[in-house]
Amino acid sequence: MNMDELVTRIKNGESHYFTNIVKHYEQKVFITVIRIVKNHATAEDIVQDSFIKVFYSLHKYKNTGSFNAWLYRIVVNNCFDYLRKNKLQMIHIDSEVMNSHYPEKILLLHERNEQLDQLLQQLDETEYMVILLKYVNELSYDEISEVLQISLNDVRNKLHRSKKKLRSISMKKGGYFYEM
Repeated sequence: MNMDELVTRIKNGESHYFTNIVKHYEQKVFITVIRIVKNHATAEDIVQDSFIKVFYSLHKYKNTGSFNAWLYRIVVNNCFDYLRKNKLQMIHIDSEVMNSHYPEKILLLHERNEQLDQLLQQLDETEYMVILLKYVNELSYDEISEVLQISLNDVRNKLHRSKKKLRSISMKKGGYFYEM
């Protein structure tokens, strides 16, 4: 059953199908949220709140655009609302690092993630979101355009400029991403 069929069934009163949507999206949504808010507990709260909003807003979804983009628009707005309210820089906690039993691996993963975070902080908010939605969430250019409410041409340009900027910065600084 595809997403449009699930949504239709949920709209028709078969709300138990919503668990299929949650199971399908929860991991990628969590990765997106934690990359934005950089705090595990906060990310869990925002993910839960996002799915609640999705559930109660399903009647507004018109099946004209991508469900994927519609859902991520809600998620990204929740993240930005949280950041605006709190205006905090959160500490980044990588679940892969936290679950590792090898001190060397923990150190190397932490170092790599620190370097990646420093690189990504050089981007403006929209450039960062374009990179995140494209490479972490694997959204299409059309879906990114819909989520960020920018033109398709802006998506292409921002993605190109972001990669060029990251490549330039990483070549100057070296480290894990030198050959990016």
